[in-house]
Amino acid sequence: MDQPSVVALPTGHKEPRSLVLVVDDDPDIREALRDTLTTEGYAIAEAADGQAALDYLHAHPAPGMILLDWNMAPMNGGQLMIELAKEPGLAVIPTVLLTADPRAPTRAEGNAPVECLRKPIRLDDLVAVVQRYCGAK
Repeated sequence: MDQPSVVALPTGHKEPRSLVLVVDDDPDIREALRDTLTTEGYAIAEAADGQAALDYLHAHPAPGMILLDWNMAPMNGGQLMIELAKEPGLAVIPTVLLTADPRAPTRAEGNAPVECLRKPIRLDDLVAVVQRYCGAK
């Protein structure tokens, strides 16, 4: 399992809400999201699965939002959302699912707010949802 990593904030960006936690088991997708969002001025932390994301969240201040892949192992997106809902400080982190799976929920109880972007993700939709939760850069 990959260890979570953090990409530093771009120069001049110090707001903690500008950090996005990207949780995806595909390193190519994490790289594409990281490249896109850092170009837009956001800092990125990465985790390769739900457990790595939970470990990151327990060790660091809450990010502005989570971009969460639905289908991962050993802890998938749904399992991570259940774990987040158990902890009031984590349950309020905006979470956006990234999936091609039509069975994935578009909203979830106990985790606010949850949206879903269907893969393949349109870049303008991705940037718009990150701006909604982390602010425009």
